[in-house]
Amino acid sequence: MSYKKIILLFLLLIPAISQAIFRVYTGNVGKNEADFYFDSEKAVFVYTNGKDYQVRLLDFVENNANEFNFKTYYANSYKKMIDKIFIKDFNVVTFNDGSENYQQLAGYAFGKDSKINLDKIFEYNEYSLDEAEFSNIDYLQRDSTKDFYFKVIVSKNQKEKAHIVGVKIFNKKDGRLIQVIDDISECEFHGYISIKTNESFDFNFYGNNNSFFIVKDQLSGSNNIDKYYAYSYDKKQQKFVKLNLYGNDFSIDDEDKFAYSYKYCPGKKEDEVISLKNNFKYLENNRYKRVETECLYKEVGTMVVNSNLLVFTKQRECTPKELSNCRKFVDDPYED
Repeated sequence: MSYKKIILLFLLLIPAISQAIFRVYTGNVGKNEADFYFDSEKAVFVYTNGKDYQVRLLDFVENNANEFNFKTYYANSYKKMIDKIFIKDFNVVTFNDGSENYQQLAGYAFGKDSKINLDKIFEYNEYSLDEAEFSNIDYLQRDSTKDFYFKVIVSKNQKEKAHIVGVKIFNKKDGRLIQVIDDISECEFHGYISIKTNESFDFNFYGNNNSFFIVKDQLSGSNNIDKYYAYSYDKKQQKFVKLNLYGNDFSIDDEDKFAYSYKYCPGKKEDEVISLKNNFKYLENNRYKRVETECLYKEVGTMVVNSNLLVFTKQRECTPKELSNCRKFVDDPYED
């Protein structure tokens, strides 16, 4: 029996950051230089063990009875705690208020390199600093691929939200900057979760699992994303290239080399919905072609007992006008 592996990109599961304060601290962990990037009381940082560079997550511990107040994990997994860290005079309430008392952070780790000294070099409160203005701030990302980690380049104009203007890509083996992507526009900044990766992502089917995506808007609903940038590492060019995939949530079929985008739009009545599916075939050389569009107009029925699935009592093919309206509703760049 043929086994087909489907890789799902669940864009809707990216958590929203509420009233976040973004800070960057630079200094040392033991003898090693380190930069910490805080999204409120959690942080990510790059640490070298002498063999390679790994992104790590600093996670605040709520229980003050512990002799430490942070745990350290590999950023892509909570399965194994790497170290325990104590930051002196740290209070999560005042820290989240953006207090000026935290210009420096000092403490120690329970591991081999114990002493920690950090100085704050950047702070941005996305809700209270409407007049703030800055350009080209590097911000480390939690997710990384098999061989690379990332920093987004962030800028902000007055009375606007911070936005991403580029991506810096680093080699995990030696920490070397290998590429700068500077053609990104209209992407809101969401701290260390602005870039998403997964060990199964391989958008150009090279077998190296070095792919990532970045989206335009904060993700809170099926039709709130109207731009989606997907990148994969090209071995021949030795750099990441942008793929021509746009839309909402996607699934990738790595056996037949297809990508599928799914979009949902409201119908004329409250219990009606338009389901739009675009099928893209991979053509090699990092290019896709849309080969088919499926559009169905559905009437939603009742919830199935002992299940969370909705039953569509009636469905039919969309009219050309319904198809066009649904594409416009999600700002689809593939509109005819």
